[in-house]
Amino acid sequence: MRLNMFDLFWKLKKGDLVRIFSSEYACTSSYGLVVSKEPYNDQLTLFPAVIVFSLSDGCARQYYPYNLEIVSVAT
Repeated sequence: MRLNMFDLFWKLKKGDLVRIFSSEYACTSSYGLVVSKEPYNDQLTLFPAVIVFSLSDGCARQYYPYNLEIVSVAT
């Protein structure tokens, strides 16, 4: 298999513990669990997105690759 510069491998799956980086108000980080690899269907997305349940906020939101770092993978 030959890869080109447009191939993207995002090894994220349901149940992974991730660190969420957010810069909405200030550069902060929190932790969350991936609950779905399917983004919300209300709009067409250009980049891959996942739904993450934030442990600090107690709600699920859509995040992009630049917001997440895998801490522990689900088995």
